[in-house]
Formats: sequence, C-alpha cells, structure tokens
Amino acid sequence: MLNLDVALWTCLLFAGGAVVLAFLGPEKSGALMGQLGCQAVTFALAIGIAVSGVRAVLRKRFDSALMHLGCACVMAGWLMGQHAARTTSEAHPVTGSMAMIDGDRMDTLWTGRTLTEYVGKLPFTVRLEKFTVNFYEGGMPREYRSRIMILEPGKEPRTEDVRVNHPAYVHGYHIYQMSWGESTDHYGRPVVYTVLQFIRDPGLPVVYAGFVVLLAGTLWFAARFFTRPKGGAA
Repeated sequence: MLNLDVALWTCLLFAGGAVVLAFLGPEKSGALMGQLGCQAVTFALAIGIAVSGVRAVLRKRFDSALMHLGCACVMAGWLMGQHAARTTSEAHPVTGSMAMIDGDRMDTLWTGRTLTEYVGKLPFTVRLEKFTVNFYEGGMPREYRSRIMILEPGKEPRTEDVRVNHPAYVHGYHIYQMSWGESTDHYGRPVVYTVLQFIRDPGLPVVYAGFVVLLAGTLWFAARFFTRPKGGAA
C-alpha cells in the first residue's frame, strides 16, 4: 500500500506542477525549468523511478517495470536536451534560424527579432532551391514550403522539402518551416523570403523511446487488469 501511496502522491505532484507551469506561461516556465535546482530534482526523480522499475523486474511485474522505465527515459531525454542547451557554443549551436531567398546558400544561424544576432555555424550548408506559397481562393495562405539542398562534407547533396509540421532532419538538427514574408532586395526588387528554424536536441530520441515504453507498459497493465479473474489479485 505504501508503493501505491507514493505513486499517487507523485502523480499529484506532477499534475500540480504542470498546472503551475501552464499558468506561468512558456517563457517563465522555461526559465524556471532551466534552473539547475529543477533539473537536479528531475534527475533525482528519474533515478528513483528507474530503481523502482528495476525492482518491478525482479518481482516479475513487467508492466509496472515498463511504465517506470519509460517515465525515467522521458525525464532522462529531457535532461539531455537541457544539458545541450547549457553547453551550446558557436561551434555546436543548439537552436537558431536563417532567412533566405531562392538561390541563397548559408551555414550560419542567427537569432533576435530581425535575425541579426549571430549564434553559430552549422556542420553543413543549406541552399534554398525554391520557396513556394499556395493560397486559398480568399487569399489566405494554405501551405508554404521550402525546397532545400543539403550539402554535407564527404556526402552527396540531397534535396528535402520542409513544410509546416513536416521538418527535415540533418546531422542531428530538425529543420522547421518557421515563417515567411515579403521584402525587397538590394536593387529594390520585391522578393519572398522564408525563415527556417534549426533545433538540435540529442535527448529527443530518448524521450520518444520513453513514451513508447511507457505506452507499452500502460497497455500491458490495462490488459492484465481487465482480463484478471473476478476476485483475483492484480
């Protein structure tokens, strides 16, 4: 019964924390969770949950073990991403953006309101082959996409289509279609530009794997619970 109480209070703690972070908003909650104290607490929780998962394996409660270990993987992946953000450098930037028009080649990332603050250099080069915008009949944008060529040292060039919610993945970076706009070039001619966002999160595969393991454990537990004999132990 003690383990059940601990699990219940842990769930309530996470739920309460999620509500507080939601009210704080993305910027304040991100700054709070970026503090080393919060990350230390998360690390301690991940270790405790992982130990509970190992104990569940020894008791042959594999559904419980999967749920515990999946949760620990999610936390570990998040901590890996936070560590990458803390150790970012110009040689290994974690996030940044670039604004491009057709034909541009670029290997540097920028930030700031007008993308004028230098962030760092990518280990590959991006060339914008073609940016296209499709509109609805009323004039509202329906879809916009960037066809880019990826140039990596020692590899054959390859082409990727980057759309909203359909990023490309290159050398550890997810490339997202962030926005677009209209401007003029150096000669005063109208041009359409695209803004691509680059994010490197080495912990993301671990987070995804954790969710898969957690889901498997949850389904296993549900199947065992609903198929047990009446009056039998869980």
